[in-house]
Amino acid sequence: MMRIFLILLFVMLAVACSKPVVKEPVPDKPVIATPTVSVPEQDNPYTRTYTPRELHGVKLSPSSATPKIYKGVAETEDYQRMLREGYEMLGYSRFEAGDILPSKALAQASQVKAEAVVVYTQRLASPTAAMKMQQIREQARHPENAAQSAEIYSYFATYWAKLLPPVLGVHVMKPRNDDANPGLTVLAVIAGSPAEKAGIVVGDILIALAAQRLKSPEQLQQVTQQHAGQPIEVTFRRVNLEKMVSVNLNPVP
Repeated sequence: MMRIFLILLFVMLAVACSKPVVKEPVPDKPVIATPTVSVPEQDNPYTRTYTPRELHGVKLSPSSATPKIYKGVAETEDYQRMLREGYEMLGYSRFEAGDILPSKALAQASQVKAEAVVVYTQRLASPTAAMKMQQIREQARHPENAAQSAEIYSYFATYWAKLLPPVLGVHVMKPRNDDANPGLTVLAVIAGSPAEKAGIVVGDILIALAAQRLKSPEQLQQVTQQHAGQPIEVTFRRVNLEKMVSVNLNPVP
């Protein structure tokens, strides 16, 4: 009897062991990896060193376009060209570091709602101790970049937004306190503007608009707004000659 019981027990165990093991089903598609955490602003040197400019009520054209990045060549000439093409500088970033991806400049441009960013880079011949220490900190925060070049560069970036169609179309510099000659020096004339059509050029000194003597850029803006859409007389000085021209101002956009 005992023998028959043992035989039945062995048969039952054998049947139990022969059943397949149930496993988790294999997914049809690869599992999507968790998105990487966005880089904090403090890790972007363009953001960390950004300095905004005071715009004094300048009206900018709204834009949702992706910013464009340009390689700077000559700061003064590039600055004049951007002003002439109807851009206003929003601010700038300046720092010294190793290799920095252009995407970081574009990220800062998007953050300040700029339409363009112009980046200047220059390799520094002999990095200072402070610059080397900064590079060590950057590599500690981003070990994946440790194999990059040990060269140190000077970075300078300017951020630009397009202006609304200008009423007059000049960029001016306010007079110095010790300047005996009154007026506002023209730094740039926007292409196609009423000022360009009237023959005003860079270097002219605006003395009066509509018989009102000009003492500041803010006053120039106020007078042009008051007479927008109207013809007015502009008095200016070129070299040592004082001239007067009629300018048909654009309406306020």
